[in-house]
Amino acid sequence: MMYLARIDMEMSAIRVRAALSDSQKMHRLLTGLYQDSRQGVSLLYRVKTNGRTVSVYQYASRPVRKENIGPGMSLGGERCLDGWLDSMQTGQTWGFDLVTMPFKKERRSDSGNSRRRMLRDEEERLEWLFRKAEQNGFAILDVQEIKDEKMNIYHPSDKGGKMVMDSYRYTGIMTIKDVSAFRKAVQEGIGPGKAYGLGMLLLKRQMN
Repeated sequence: MMYLARIDMEMSAIRVRAALSDSQKMHRLLTGLYQDSRQGVSLLYRVKTNGRTVSVYQYASRPVRKENIGPGMSLGGERCLDGWLDSMQTGQTWGFDLVTMPFKKERRSDSGNSRRRMLRDEEERLEWLFRKAEQNGFAILDVQEIKDEKMNIYHPSDKGGKMVMDSYRYTGIMTIKDVSAFRKAVQEGIGPGKAYGLGMLLLKRQMN
């Protein structure tokens, strides 16, 4: 099962303002709507702001627990997407909108473990995006890159302390090459940072 929900938030609410300034707090606020971990409900989300209103669009494997929606938040709408997923077919063309963090894994010389390095070069980032498309069952026909906002994430000092992540928004046109892999990408997201509002693939059907 897969559901799309829209949570509307009021900027006047203290916990909403706190969540907007710290992606870790936003993560806890949204997973609390399901009383489960992000992985437990396959949660993906995108935060959109418009003046004094904030709307969060969410994919999850089950409905929001309405009794967990607290002050400053309301359920703007919710529907099951199973029929929509089933209607996807190889060869369909879709408009897409993705916020993600293109990266490269590098080995640490001191420990042998790898770490993610954000890609600073646009050509490298686009090459990463096209590889991800191929791995996830679609081909990109047209794309524009837009620099998104920096994300602040505050962990306890023994778990890394403050982190700052650069994200990029990609909008364009794509076509489905492998429908099974593509459906999985929609449900599971693309790239890192899914706990912090990255990786959710928003789609709009294009007429062939």
